[in-house]
Amino acid sequence: MRIQTITYRGRPVACATATRFFLSDDLERLPAGDPLLTFVVYMCAYAHEVLTGELPGPYTDHNARRFARAALVPDELADPDRLEHTHRNLEQTALALKLPAAELAVHLAGTTQSPAPSPQAACTRPPRHGR
Repeated sequence: MRIQTITYRGRPVACATATRFFLSDDLERLPAGDPLLTFVVYMCAYAHEVLTGELPGPYTDHNARRFARAALVPDELADPDRLEHTHRNLEQTALALKLPAAELAVHLAGTTQSPAPSPQAACTRPPRHGR
């Protein structure tokens, strides 16, 4: 059995196998819908897809973050007519999307340079975890 460590902001936050994932104690205590928890669950979904061969590897936290951002941020936010409004309301928009504001800012910065990667359909079905 292969175990993949998921790291976010320099600290391990979860580990994943091909069939399950396990959150760190700190994340396990967060309420459902917490932006950090939601984001890390999508990172775990990416690890799952790599471990099962659905997506090409190797797993990297950088690619897991890109996958999570692509899954959580609607394409409409990249619309040039909406970018200024979204940047002005970054915290509120990020909270509504259930992802960390810093990740929304990274995504928006990337959309002005190149299109965001499209997550596979599997990103909407995160693997079961040990809760």
